Amino acid sequence: MRTTILAGGHWTTVGPAWRSLASGQPVRSFTRSAAWAEARCQAAGTDAARWIVVADDDGPLAVLPLEVRRRRWGPLGLRLLVNDRTSDGLVADRARPHRLRRAVLEAMADRGEPVDALELHGLPAGSGLARLAAAGPHGLAAEARHGGHSVIDTRLPADAWAAGTGRNLRSALRKARNRFERRGALEVTEATAVDALDAALDEFVAIESSGWKAASAALASRPRQHAVMRRFLRAAPPGAATVRTLRLDGRPAAAQITYQAGDTLDLIKVAYDQELADLSPSNLLMADLVRSCCGRPDVARIDLVTRQEWHRRWHATVRPTYRARDANLRRPGGLGLRGAAAVRRTGG
Repeated sequence: MRTTILAGGHWTTVGPAWRSLASGQPVRSFTRSAAWAEARCQAAGTDAARWIVVADDDGPLAVLPLEVRRRRWGPLGLRLLVNDRTSDGLVADRARPHRLRRAVLEAMADRGEPVDALELHGLPAGSGLARLAAAGPHGLAAEARHGGHSVIDTRLPADAWAAGTGRNLRSALRKARNRFERRGALEVTEATAVDALDAALDEFVAIESSGWKAASAALASRPRQHAVMRRFLRAAPPGAATVRTLRLDGRPAAAQITYQAGDTLDLIKVAYDQELADLSPSNLLMADLVRSCCGRPDVARIDLVTRQEWHRRWHATVRPTYRARDANLRRPGGLGLRGAAAVRRTGG
């Protein structure tokens, strides 16, 4: 078993391994697409990024995008290997997770970066990183407070979906549409071609910057995330990525970035113009998205990627995500973490 650790920007090495593994696995999420992996690998990042490629004589076994983080725990300085919940890894079916875990820890030590623990979170069922995390002695734990991701089932006619949403939502959408159309013409446009996606992303960034996200969470204020998204949209397979924009007399009022992975449509990001908030443009665009997916035989569900309070009004089902802290018992910090965890379990 051979393990290569790269600090990012090495898609010429990571890409062939990723594509080899992806060819035998269904792409269930944008986080498992080659376009997203390439965008994250190539975009200028921090010194913390590590791309771990594990292979044997039969070919690639795993590609794992992780990060090195430092943390203090009492008198101990810990080095942790963690994930970003917006990314996933790929693991071959023939890989043995326990051997994979050992290879990762040994390779980090050989590199001069021994880690005290693997801390992985936000892992949906079936993800590659979930397979790695399950190899720890305590396995996976469902995330209760901040975990989960919301899913809307679209395997029914649009009218049946609307009937099941409840009177309050239907009334609110009807009133919002009436307010909107009293102000001007309502139109939803979809950008799917590369040139159109570039321009549509620029509009999205401008819309997002008008609201509460502008100070810290908007793409305009996060250059690396902005670069990743642009690279992703440019590298996505034709027709897979879409920027949907709701317009008022041509003016962008709300926008969504989506990606179709198999029969799942991921709703990656949403934004609306704060100056038009009284017209509920984001709700109108969301209703249009659900109705359009209900009419498509190739889309069985919309994955909202995260779990947020506003998802409830759309009658979304929450699916669990998982986390794991896997202490490295060959390190003092790992032993300390394991001891503290044992104390918590026994109530001591």
